[in-house]
Amino acid sequence: MSDLLLSTALPLTLIFIMFGMGMTLTIADFVRLKEYPNAIAAGLGGQLLLLPLMGGFLAVFWGLTPEFAIGMVILAACPGGTTSNVVSFLAKGDRPLSITLTAVNSFVVVFTIPLYTALAIQYFAGATDTTIKIPTTQLMFSVFAYTVIPVSLGMLVRRLAPGFARGVGPFYDKIAAIAFTLIVLLIVWSSQDSLMTILPMVGGITITLSLVMTGIGFLLAHLLAMPKQQAITLAIEIGIQNTVLGMAVAAMLDGVNGLSGELMLVPCAVYGLIMYGPAIVMILIGRRENSVQTARAVSSDLTR
Repeated sequence: MSDLLLSTALPLTLIFIMFGMGMTLTIADFVRLKEYPNAIAAGLGGQLLLLPLMGGFLAVFWGLTPEFAIGMVILAACPGGTTSNVVSFLAKGDRPLSITLTAVNSFVVVFTIPLYTALAIQYFAGATDTTIKIPTTQLMFSVFAYTVIPVSLGMLVRRLAPGFARGVGPFYDKIAAIAFTLIVLLIVWSSQDSLMTILPMVGGITITLSLVMTGIGFLLAHLLAMPKQQAITLAIEIGIQNTVLGMAVAAMLDGVNGLSGELMLVPCAVYGLIMYGPAIVMILIGRRENSVQTARAVSSDLTR
């Protein structure tokens, strides 16, 4: 069952989710880049540079085994995915910024995930340039197939049938959320014999990564004097990962240099559950801030 989950169910679920994300995007979401220069720079820098570096640093600091350490880097190299857009919406954040960051990252990771994965295997697996055997081309193609193709098809559906895309969106999101949760639970269930041994190894580090990166998102926003709405969105985008993509990438690397894909995907599976804790906090903070701003606006109107 585990092999079937990793080789078939997981990739299909990812494609299903990314197609749904594509139906929420338009070309305007990419054109919008020029409207958020500081926010885009902070978001991309945080996700594409700081997050993978922090993942690698924590893996070294924690003294993780090679599979778990590589899994942490893969996790940290993934984009936010549709979950970050939903959380940003619920938190009353800057959803256009969230969608733009997610859209751009979903295309850029075709190049960055293979790069960071290769570096992680070289460093943590002790492989040298002459012995390492990373299927870089296959990895790039797989990430492309898992992200760019379904997202592009979803955008095409949105372009040709906007009414259908908007109408099916809420229902599609619920099915995607159920599918994601089911896949994670099935993977956890299939590995239940070793779960009690694994959780103490990766539970603490995944919680730390989630809290640190969410905090870094807030810090970057503060340093750039960004509005609170954008600060909340930035924290969400940097703190939430597309863990299904990470699990699919890890599973594809099973057997490379003798590494276990089933172990490499564990940090992603655990993070996929843990990240909802900070996400709920962000939602509460964002909605409270929105209520305060609304109250101030009403008060200001009454005093005029």
